[in-house]
Amino acid sequence: MAGSAAADTRYRYYNRRFERALPGMDLLLDAFAVVDCGMAQAIAHRGQKPACGAGCYHCCTQPIPLTPLEILGLRIFMGPELVSGHAAAPAVRHEQQGMAPASCSGTGGASSCMSAATDHVLGLAADVRQALAARLAAFGGETARLGATCPFLHEGRCAVYPVRPMACRRYIVYGAPCARGEDPTCTRPHQVLQPGQDFLQAALRHTLPWYRGRYPLPDKPSADETQAFFHSVTTVLQAVPWARYI
Repeated sequence: MAGSAAADTRYRYYNRRFERALPGMDLLLDAFAVVDCGMAQAIAHRGQKPACGAGCYHCCTQPIPLTPLEILGLRIFMGPELVSGHAAAPAVRHEQQGMAPASCSGTGGASSCMSAATDHVLGLAADVRQALAARLAAFGGETARLGATCPFLHEGRCAVYPVRPMACRRYIVYGAPCARGEDPTCTRPHQVLQPGQDFLQAALRHTLPWYRGRYPLPDKPSADETQAFFHSVTTVLQAVPWARYI
């Protein structure tokens, strides 16, 4: 079934420590798999190779929307690294320092970067850990930081790639990598993939059980009610007070 959390296990990131940390983390990873499966299908349907690749990270300098559960996932994923210095959950290991290129795309979707790496341990080097902690300390929740580079980007690599937000997963550009400061949705919208909403909406609906009891929700929200709810709770990654969590 299109949009099913079990659509293709190749796109599911498995991390028992992460999933057991708090309720809802398994739902979040399921939702990411749904989005990644949908993106792989959209990329394959277009039949072109995306321009996104290693060393391409200018999309990380734009405001990044994310939901409360995604914020919690980022905190859980990076918390042990930045607070205690112990190795965190298994993560992608790409070349060195347990981090993946900020952009890694293709017809294989996220699994092309992740499927063979989920048994590795993050284990960030001390200098990387310190740099990330210092960067996160600068984000106190001020709206003035909305245009800042994502604090989880380190030397062109994403330190949280397995649990990066859905917005990052859905951002694919063709033709040429984004130039510094460019918003291709304005400069060349025909080269920005428009993957449709079906898989995204299915992914968000899959996480609704976590929100019940925490937010006022109807027992059986309609599609419009679900969309309106997530619109109301979505914020921007750069507006999150990350400094409180390190």
